[in-house]
Amino acid sequence: MARTLRLNVLGPFQAQWSDGTPLEVTGKKIQGLLGYLAVESARPHSREQVAALLWSETGDERARHNLRQALSKIRRTYGPMIASTGESLSLDLQMCSVDVRDFRSLARSKDVSDLARCMKLYRDDLLDGLLLREALFDEWLLGGQHQLRRTACEVIERLAASLVDADRAEEAVDVLNRRIDMDPACEPAHRHLMELYEQLGRRSDALRQYQYLTEALEQQLGAKPEPETLAAYDRIRGGKSAVPAPSSTRASAKEAAPVERELPTVAVVPFDNLSGPDDAYFVDGMVEDIITALSHFSSLMVISRGSTFALRGREVSNRQVADELGAQFIVRGSVRRSGKRVRISVQLLDALAGSTLWAHRFDRELEDVFVVQDELSSTIVSTLAGRVEAARLDKARRAPPERLDAYDYILRGKEHHHRYTAEDCRAAIQMFERAVDRDPGYSQAHAWLACGLGQAMAYRPSEYSALLDQAEAAAQRGLELDACDSECLRILAQIAMLRRNLELAVRHQERGLFLNPNDDRSVCAMGEFLSFWGRSEEAEGWIRKAMRLNPYHPPRYWSHLARVLFHLGRFQDALDALKNIRAPRVRERAYQAAASYGLGDPELIRTSVRALREVKPDFDPVRFVGALPYDADADRQALIDALQGALD
Repeated sequence: MARTLRLNVLGPFQAQWSDGTPLEVTGKKIQGLLGYLAVESARPHSREQVAALLWSETGDERARHNLRQALSKIRRTYGPMIASTGESLSLDLQMCSVDVRDFRSLARSKDVSDLARCMKLYRDDLLDGLLLREALFDEWLLGGQHQLRRTACEVIERLAASLVDADRAEEAVDVLNRRIDMDPACEPAHRHLMELYEQLGRRSDALRQYQYLTEALEQQLGAKPEPETLAAYDRIRGGKSAVPAPSSTRASAKEAAPVERELPTVAVVPFDNLSGPDDAYFVDGMVEDIITALSHFSSLMVISRGSTFALRGREVSNRQVADELGAQFIVRGSVRRSGKRVRISVQLLDALAGSTLWAHRFDRELEDVFVVQDELSSTIVSTLAGRVEAARLDKARRAPPERLDAYDYILRGKEHHHRYTAEDCRAAIQMFERAVDRDPGYSQAHAWLACGLGQAMAYRPSEYSALLDQAEAAAQRGLELDACDSECLRILAQIAMLRRNLELAVRHQERGLFLNPNDDRSVCAMGEFLSFWGRSEEAEGWIRKAMRLNPYHPPRYWSHLARVLFHLGRFQDALDALKNIRAPRVRERAYQAAASYGLGDPELIRTSVRALREVKPDFDPVRFVGALPYDADADRQALIDALQGALD
């Protein structure tokens, strides 16, 4: 019987023949190629797409040449493990088996032994340690790592619960410790472990676990334990009666229903397939991706796929959909493929008002159907979230203050917040404070209060330190109320940057993106942090991804991109980016002057310096750069040198 090859990509890349002989695969790009095809083995991939993924900076022709060489080396050295049919590539699953395929299959099981086998496969993050410094590949890898880590965390929680229910508490302890190894600041896992130790009579271990938690929260998030954890610690330390077993604790948590909030409810109904039955998988996959991604936004209530797909084949009006599913907002669409092009039309409808809030048509070249699917679903989701919020804001404007709930107060506050004036900033803070008063347990209210206080720092510089402390306290309170609130994490990341702690800022932002990978603000913020940290190549990829997610993005995205391009030495590109900002501030004018100096064009330098002096007559390069949170000394000095050179 012919040998087969096992590819292990959950953790550092490994390959092993079925007879136990290890196979050493040399070359990071070849490991990346095999890793990508292993993870995405459900479908073939175009040569052009794979070449662009791994050699994006070399130009199309050179990238295809490099791919041909890599495929030739794999075939000569390791055998025909990659199947090639014309312009498509895929892993030969007759010759190869892949750990990630088994992992995904076992993760869907309810059997304890299957879940245990599933976690045994998860050695570490996807392709851990493999860094190619290719923007497209690194973006794909980070997204894959987040997705698979989230699946692993869910499997661990289900496995631990099943073990407790089966009276296998000691094994559940080991499983929860594995969860904490993956994320030392995962407070629910620490708390469950404390309670489990208590049930096992291991009181000292429970108290020690609390100390581990406090250290992890302080080191990684600069945060303190939630009230629920503090209560468990006080009870255990006081030697009071034991709490119910963790399974009972979960049941009681469900019984204690949270405060009901009238969040906007969205139903994405099956799109019309205008191409034919062969494209049903593409159309349904698009809708499923939109539903899944929308569900990550804590400001929306999203009707499940099972409920909306039950409407397939029925002629139902928007009002009927609203009545049956309890959704005010309906997303409808159609998909038509013709040759190598795809056209997707999408509408966002207010079923109760009987109006269309937003409509858009996407036309794309269909180089790789699944890449197009991912791009469109992410763009649609990011846009829809903002449009639904805008519709609710319009309703809130017409409602008398006594009838506004906490969420609508937040929307009114955000409207003022985004006008960027001192008067509106005060009004925004008042609205956010009312939201907190109306619902003190609503984490989003505290998050936006923190955001408003942060904005006030620009208008009340004499109170800068006090406002920063107040903003941090509000965001921390929000996170205490909901450890999975990505909005709180986004704001805490910004605060960490202002405190010149970029490492903490990136950690906060990574956790936020893990919870909500389609929030364009968080994606752009990651690029902003990396740009000040001296990692401009990575930063560019994040910022451009944010722009793809939100085609109607705010002007500051162009400002962040211009900074990155300046430090990459692409001065003309930086100037082109800045042209997209209609009302440049001092910061944009400064980078314009620095990029002009980099090009060495005397006329450009004179024009840009004149514009800078108009908005800031007493501009001082050293003072300006010193106020920016640069961590990379070389980048800081490069900007100072360019500005001084332009001003001389």
